[in-house]
Amino acid sequence: MSQLNRSGGLVVAAFFASSAIYVLAFLAAVALADIGTHRIPNLLTVSAASLGVVLNFRNAGGHGVLMSAAGLITGLAVFLPFYFAKGFGAGDVKAMGAVGAFVGPCGALLAAAWTLIAGAICALIVLIVRRQHSALAALPRRWMWHLFSVYSTGQPAPVAAESDDPTRRRFPYGLAIACGTAFSLLWRHREQRYRPDAR
Repeated sequence: MSQLNRSGGLVVAAFFASSAIYVLAFLAAVALADIGTHRIPNLLTVSAASLGVVLNFRNAGGHGVLMSAAGLITGLAVFLPFYFAKGFGAGDVKAMGAVGAFVGPCGALLAAAWTLIAGAICALIVLIVRRQHSALAALPRRWMWHLFSVYSTGQPAPVAAESDDPTRRRFPYGLAIACGTAFSLLWRHREQRYRPDAR
């Protein structure tokens, strides 16, 4: 475990030293692709995940590869429940897995957390701007029911919004992934910079 922690520290330090530009470019591509076409291509996510593994191998050797693999699995696992609940698309899940391949498991968890926050804020802003107050009021009840059903039975509840409900329109979640992950990178950079053992 201590060896894994040391390798995790190496990945974090080396990432901010030489690899941040690559993940930021990937995030920009994800956001633009999802906004423009409402899909995130497999070529983009698989290429990014492969690049993340290569960069971490270059920066930290075999331990970097281990951290990339753990990050990839973590990123996929965190978003899979939302995919099964039909909240996210497969491209969103694979994009978060690719993020994990760059930043490792702890970075993937932090990126996923900030992505969920960014997605919720963006969705609320869209509904408020469009004055969809009834849809806004129905969202918490619908998602609580979906999550309860998934975790209690393993299957999403067959509860769908009305055909004219604005929440049925797909939100380009690649934008939330880009914003949330970018903020998590800033957060980790600040944390790494001010850690006593980093001085």
